[in-house]
Amino acid sequence: MRIIHINVLLFLILLGCSNNTGLFDFTQLVKELEKAKVEFSIIENNEKDPFFSVPPNVIDVDGEYILIYEYPTKVDMEKDASAIHPDGNIGNASISYISAPHYFKKGNIIVQYAGKNKVILHHLEKIFGKQFAGR
Repeated sequence: MRIIHINVLLFLILLGCSNNTGLFDFTQLVKELEKAKVEFSIIENNEKDPFFSVPPNVIDVDGEYILIYEYPTKVDMEKDASAIHPDGNIGNASISYISAPHYFKKGNIIVQYAGKNKVILHHLEKIFGKQFAGR
C-alpha cells in the first residue's frame, strides 16, 4: 500500500513540474521551423475562418501560406479537428482549395497547408507526423 502512495505522490510531483498542458503551440512550431532552417515570415492576421473557432496565425514560406489554428486546450482543438473529413472538406461544406489540402495536428494546434511543395510537406510531416486529413 505504501508503494502505491509513493507512486501517486511521485506522479503528482512530476505533473506539478510540467507545464500542466503538454501542448505543442505556435511558439514551439516557430522554433521547430527555425531549427530546420526554414525561411519564413509571420503574417499578421485577425480574420476568423468560418470553419474554425479561432483565427489562424499565418506563415509565409516561399509565397505559400500555412495556416496555424492555436486553441486554448487540446479538447478545443480536437472538437474543430473532428469536423474535418478525411478528404479535407469541413462539416457539410465542399471546399474548393487552391491546391491539395493537408491537415496536421499536434498539441493544441491544427495546421492547414494547401499546396504541393514537397519541401514544405517534408518539414510539416517531420514536425507533426502524417497528415490526419487532406488529399
